[in-house]
Amino acid sequence: MGSQEANFFAGSLSDRQFSLLRDIAQSEAGIMVSDSKRQMIESRLSRHMRGLKRTDIDIYLKEVVADTDGVVKNDLISVLTTNVSSFFRENHHFEIFENDLFPKLLNKARSNGKIRIWSAGCSSGQEPYSIAMMLLEKVSDIHAMDVKILATDIDHRILARARAGKYSSSEADTLAKDHRQKFLRRSEEDCNSFEITDAVKSLVSIRPLNLLRPWPMSRKFDAIFCRNVLIYFDLQTQVSLWPRFYDTLEDDGYLFLGHSERIQESETYGFKPVGVTTYQKSNHQPGGSRSF
Repeated sequence: MGSQEANFFAGSLSDRQFSLLRDIAQSEAGIMVSDSKRQMIESRLSRHMRGLKRTDIDIYLKEVVADTDGVVKNDLISVLTTNVSSFFRENHHFEIFENDLFPKLLNKARSNGKIRIWSAGCSSGQEPYSIAMMLLEKVSDIHAMDVKILATDIDHRILARARAGKYSSSEADTLAKDHRQKFLRRSEEDCNSFEITDAVKSLVSIRPLNLLRPWPMSRKFDAIFCRNVLIYFDLQTQVSLWPRFYDTLEDDGYLFLGHSERIQESETYGFKPVGVTTYQKSNHQPGGSRSF
């Protein structure tokens, strides 16, 4: 190991380097990197640099800034992103969906309508797969209807995990026993891990998406799950997303946020609270600023 590499991995980022890293995270992904996260970021970046067999952090950061095709930037965002998920996490949202929203959607689907659900910030896939399991549990012939769940995330590495749909025994244990039996199968490659069944996977489409960039979806959604994502954004970025979620929802559609996320003055943005961190699109147009 050369002296330059040894100096980097044995030490820490300079204030200038850390400030540049924070600027990149904020401008590219809306992620706030606080001073309290500095040691964690340094550790992650250290492993990343070793994996790349790179020795000079300054040259690497210059390459990130100059990157035009997004590959280098996306790799760095993957390093900075925190991914925590589990099946049926914050189960009260699934109960609200099942009891308050789904009966209306089922009537629409049985009348040749479409059901569209978006898991925005899907991480390793447990959230969209939980939604699919809930639908399959409620309606055995759901595949005969026009039902699709879109799952997106900015982190291309975690999306690869979501597409694979493979989970450890401890991850699978967050599912109830009957759900494990119905919707998981033992991995052929590793007897200690499980895979999502094809019936569940077929309801979910997984795509990369940066919430700060244009959204390519043309069809509106009946429900959007964007949970424990906005906590990494500053207030200005959060506020810029409320009108975009409003415009992307069907009339009376539902927006589910994480346990510590709120839409302050929600009526200003065209939403009304209908449950714990659950909002419904109002019939009237929002009166707040629509700039983003």
